[in-house]
Amino acid sequence: MPHFPILGIDSVEVTVEQSQRLVVVSNRVPPASAVAPQGGSGSVSVGGLVSAVKPTMERYGGIWLGWSGRSTQRRGSNEPTITDLGRLQLATLDLSEDESSMYYTGYSNRTLWPLLHSFPGRVVIRHDTYRFYRRINRRFAEAVFSILKPGDQVWIHDFHLFHVGFELRQLGWTGSIGFFLHVPFPSADIFSILPWSKETLEALLHYDLVGVHTDRYLRNLLDTLDSELGGSLDDRGIYSFEGLSSKLGVYSIGIEPSVFQRKDTEDRRGLTEEISLNADPNHRLIIGVDRLDYTKGIPHRLRAFERMLEHHNHLRGKVTYVQISSPSRTRVPEYVQEKEHVERLVGQINGRFSEANWVPIRYLYRSYPQYDLARFYHDADVGMVTPLRDGMNLVAKEFVAAQGEENPGVLVLSQFSGSASSLLDAVIVNPYDVDGTAEATYRALRMPLAERRSRSKSLMEGVLKHDASAWSESFLHDLGVYSAQVSVV
Repeated sequence: MPHFPILGIDSVEVTVEQSQRLVVVSNRVPPASAVAPQGGSGSVSVGGLVSAVKPTMERYGGIWLGWSGRSTQRRGSNEPTITDLGRLQLATLDLSEDESSMYYTGYSNRTLWPLLHSFPGRVVIRHDTYRFYRRINRRFAEAVFSILKPGDQVWIHDFHLFHVGFELRQLGWTGSIGFFLHVPFPSADIFSILPWSKETLEALLHYDLVGVHTDRYLRNLLDTLDSELGGSLDDRGIYSFEGLSSKLGVYSIGIEPSVFQRKDTEDRRGLTEEISLNADPNHRLIIGVDRLDYTKGIPHRLRAFERMLEHHNHLRGKVTYVQISSPSRTRVPEYVQEKEHVERLVGQINGRFSEANWVPIRYLYRSYPQYDLARFYHDADVGMVTPLRDGMNLVAKEFVAAQGEENPGVLVLSQFSGSASSLLDAVIVNPYDVDGTAEATYRALRMPLAERRSRSKSLMEGVLKHDASAWSESFLHDLGVYSAQVSVV
């Protein structure tokens, strides 16, 4: 599929009023310490959405609204709590325990998350959780609407808030609204499992601009719109159905590379000290960094490492695999089971291969701030980013950014991550193929220096070019163009 031109800008006359503010809306807002002036951007552990959106908010200012993360006994007020942080304001809502359980744990994480990641066997369909989801989307919309001013640009983020744009239109907001999906969009057959698929798609068409990460996800979205609604797409990338229309586009999210860049003069201190390894320059390190989520393919990766040790005996005692797993959704049953599965596998593999002075897998079940992760990436010889499905996976780009020019590590990357569409000089693997991933990892460990430097340089050029700022500026530019009054010359 070709990339769509931006509304045929060469042939139209565009008048766009300067937005008064940027209003970002996401399920959660970052902690104030992560966005406060002089807050130390790399000193706080933050997720991919926050790390990508934060530079935009610091540049433009405005309001960032979302759930506080607190669960109260009673339903909270629709009036958001405002925290001033210089040019940026954080606006937060509290949810009751029932609301967070049904909207967040229930529908968002047990229905939409597996559906959008193409795990149909894990999708839980419950009408009561959907009703709560719609109710909370309405609450978010009412909170946003209460603080909006004429000229504001509203940017809604991710699957938790599919219907907020629709609800804002119902409340009377006629200004611009954009939506970006941070996870994959599945095939039409999988999306149709959702009993509310048509009304969800119609809700998307109330946004002026809908963005996804890759051409593949855009193809899936268009195919689903065609099969479920039967609308039409014009040559500007605008999809129309029964009086609704949205510009659909691809906007590949990036990182803030400077947070992760390391100096070549820095030695391997961070990771070796953290896991009490001898600072042997010949000892090889493999690293994996993930939220503990069944989409990340951690058990498959552990099996691949085990298979590599089976097939290449000389590596025993000479390579250590460090898996950092950030706790995630600890109240969701599927995540509890995944944690138990991973811990059981780590124990089995370590029990099989460990020696008196060597444990093959170091498993760290905790979160680390970006600064520490940058040191760990820099220390590693191989970064394994092998999700079974992922919208983009910014860990891959973080690993690339942290490599030095003199002795860079090698990125082993799943073909099913969104980042594989742009990081073409990574070692691309099929994570379901355990033997294939094992051999690819072995090749990565043995890759000649010249090839490592060449691949790393090419990857780094892409990460620098398509960073978080380029992503947000491209999206907001298109949102301003499409939501303005456009008249053909």
